[in-house]
Amino acid sequence: MDKHYDLTYLHQVFHGQDAKVRRIVALFVARAEVLDRQMMSCIRQSRLFDLHPVATTLSAGVRMLGLTGLEPLVQDIEHCSKERVDMHRLPALVSQLHGSLNAVCQSMSQDLAQS
Repeated sequence: MDKHYDLTYLHQVFHGQDAKVRRIVALFVARAEVLDRQMMSCIRQSRLFDLHPVATTLSAGVRMLGLTGLEPLVQDIEHCSKERVDMHRLPALVSQLHGSLNAVCQSMSQDLAQS
């Protein structure tokens, strides 16, 4: 279960208890889908300042699951929205995150189904 992510941290925290690790991964996938929809809604409704708390929530899970490819993107969204800089970049950043996050969540879901 380690394609686009690294579960080393979770395995350390839960001392290799695979059932708990799988549960955390499943919870992340479900939560990430909700947060992704919220971010896309913020973009559609031009509520760019509202992206910061959503990205911050997503950021914790991204770090915990070793999603190193997504981490800089989430941090960019957090920074731009919170600091109100480079706001014109946010629609493209969120769109990029949307595609990448969907791919990662799909991969995780498939891995969960196979385990």
